[in-house]
Parts: sequence; structure tokens; C-alpha cells
Amino acid sequence: MNNVVEDAKAEFLRAKDRLEKGLASTPDDKINWSPSATSRSPIALVAHSALSIEGMRGWLDGEPFPFSSMEELDDFSRKKEAEFSTRDQVKQALDQHTSVFLAWLDSLSDDRVASMFESPMGSFPMAAAITFPADHLRGHAAQLEYLQTIYGDRTMHM
Repeated sequence: MNNVVEDAKAEFLRAKDRLEKGLASTPDDKINWSPSATSRSPIALVAHSALSIEGMRGWLDGEPFPFSSMEELDDFSRKKEAEFSTRDQVKQALDQHTSVFLAWLDSLSDDRVASMFESPMGSFPMAAAITFPADHLRGHAAQLEYLQTIYGDRTMHM
């Protein structure tokens, strides 16, 4: 099972790297810009991604989902994201939550990795569920890449 955890860690770090490259390639004048009042800015996307790592880790570790609806989660998330305004702030949060998540992955026993993860959305093998945070980061990295095209950046920042 150690390979499963190592693969999940590698996948997560690749997703984090993609998000970080998007943040690094965002011009200063666009870092807090969004195309509409309800859209997330690059800073908000990275803040949301960073904060979600901890939330998802808790959920995977058996903590109950603390919100009564997805709307409540979104309202909470947007308030927390608004506390960030600089690259350094979101980079620090991303690094901090990444360290905690990777340490948690390292703490998983083989039995835990081989178990089922029970969620309101169904049962999943824990070996698959531990990749959900990487999927989440990749989704927001893609949003960040799309934002770049909206303001005219057509460079592929690989």
C-alpha cells in the first residue's frame, strides 16, 4: 500500500505545482482581478484551493462535514478567501496545508488505505479518495489558466 500513498503524494504535488505556476505567471495587475462580481480572482482561487486541502483532509479522516449545505460552504469559503490579497499569503497557506496533508498521508496504515471511505456521496476505496484533493487543485488550476485567457494571456505556462 506504500506505493498507493506515494503515488497519491506525487499526484498531489504535480497538481500543486500546476496551481503555483498559474499563480506565478499571473501579472501583478491581475492577481486580485476577476471577470465578474461572483467569479474568484487568482488570489481567491489559490486561497480556496489551499483552505480546501485542510477541509478535505479532515473529511477523509472522518471529521463530519461542518456545513448544512453547499451554499453554506460557499459562503464560508468566500469569506475566508477574502482574507487573502497577496501571492505570499496564498503561497504560505498552500505550503502549510500541503505539509499537513502530506504528513497525514504518511500516517495512513495499510489497513486504512485498503478501507472504504464513506461519504454522503457514496462509498469509495480510500486509495481513490486520497486523490480527491489533487483533483480539486487541478480543477482550480484549470480555472486560473482560463482566467489568464480572458485577460489575453495565451501563453501556456508549463
